[in-house]
Amino acid sequence: MVLLTFAIKVEAGVATGAAAVDYSASTAKQSQAADDFKKPDWLGEVSVSVKVSYDSNVFLTNADRVGFPKMANVASWVTVLTPKIGVDFKPLLGLGKDDTSVQALAFSYAPDIVRYHEAATENYENHRFIAQIKGVADSFSYTLDSQSCLINGNRNTPQYNQVSAWATAVVRERRDQFQEKGKLQLRNDWDSWFVRGVASTVYYDLNTEQYNPVGQHAGWQNYVDRYDANGGVDAGYKISRDFAATLGYRRGYQYQSAFSWNTASNSNEYNRVLIGFEGRPCAWLKMDMQAGPDFHEYDVSQMQAGHAAAVTSFFADGKMTAEWTRNDALSCSIKQWQWVSSTGACTYEDKTFDFSYKHKFSSEWNAVLGYTIQGAVYNAPTVRSDWQYTYSAGLRYECNEHFSISADYAYSRGENESEISNLAPGREYDRHLVSLGLKAAF
Repeated sequence: MVLLTFAIKVEAGVATGAAAVDYSASTAKQSQAADDFKKPDWLGEVSVSVKVSYDSNVFLTNADRVGFPKMANVASWVTVLTPKIGVDFKPLLGLGKDDTSVQALAFSYAPDIVRYHEAATENYENHRFIAQIKGVADSFSYTLDSQSCLINGNRNTPQYNQVSAWATAVVRERRDQFQEKGKLQLRNDWDSWFVRGVASTVYYDLNTEQYNPVGQHAGWQNYVDRYDANGGVDAGYKISRDFAATLGYRRGYQYQSAFSWNTASNSNEYNRVLIGFEGRPCAWLKMDMQAGPDFHEYDVSQMQAGHAAAVTSFFADGKMTAEWTRNDALSCSIKQWQWVSSTGACTYEDKTFDFSYKHKFSSEWNAVLGYTIQGAVYNAPTVRSDWQYTYSAGLRYECNEHFSISADYAYSRGENESEISNLAPGREYDRHLVSLGLKAAF
């Protein structure tokens, strides 16, 4: 009995000790497993976002037309799911973090899966691809940025029959199409000067059905393919270490496809002269701005009847950000340029002015107020001036490094400032958009 008791105690002691050893080993294995699951260096942002919105005016029109489907003030709940994954190819190629010859070699994919629960014709998936290549070798540097969108959407368009001022541009972005925007910069620096070669593209390939808008097909909104491509050079003088003035030139071409029932096309060549400023003139202000005249020349044998053979316009593209405190930032941006219309054989000045104020209450809370003006001022013989004014506010809470919650509100007002007799009245509209979003990032 004594021997049996002693044996049990010894076995229990061994079992307890073994259990302790096994527990420590298990803890070590769990710790090692956690390290093993650590995101690898080549893996960029991995996230998923969900946003639920209420859109009070999906088609952006306050007016219905007799004999056409109802589109005025059609409201819908909208769900947007956005997974995202990014890849950094530097580690995969064995390039170290300190290797400046390739500072960035990154790619990301972030599709938007959008569902309009009360307006199924507007459902779409936007497959967004973003790539960047960037590097420095002594005094030479280079940057290539590319953003592409493959949108799987409805190939038919709403039957507007000219009842909305700006809406055609909004609903176009939900239609079946391919977009690409690219920019290349090659730069060489000296002590006080630099020279930069640049090239950029904007490409739209619309896959929507086209209907001759007469008779039974009246009112359909038709879109055409178009692109802009240009290249040129900038010469920069360094006013200070962080601030420079530039003088630039661009040579470009714009293409506009034609309809089968209207063969007019305002494809054109242009020359652009630019004066700019970039960098930080002071510690709290950052700017990047170029502006100057645009000289467009159109082919008289193809252009819209009544359109001028030559158009001179003002080009501006830039942004300024003032950070006067650690928690406050005011940003202003402008984009104004002469462009060919996506709705047919006409041209216009495309104008966007954007203002935003961001305040950081704490490390978790921040808020944004915004105001955006978008305008389309058409060239003769198309006499039309369409505008959209948007007021917005947003609040964001960072729960931790992985999770955040956002709430946003935007009010848009569409206006036509040059109503003429051959356009239907009632082109103005109002739209309220309320959103709540959740994002998880790893």
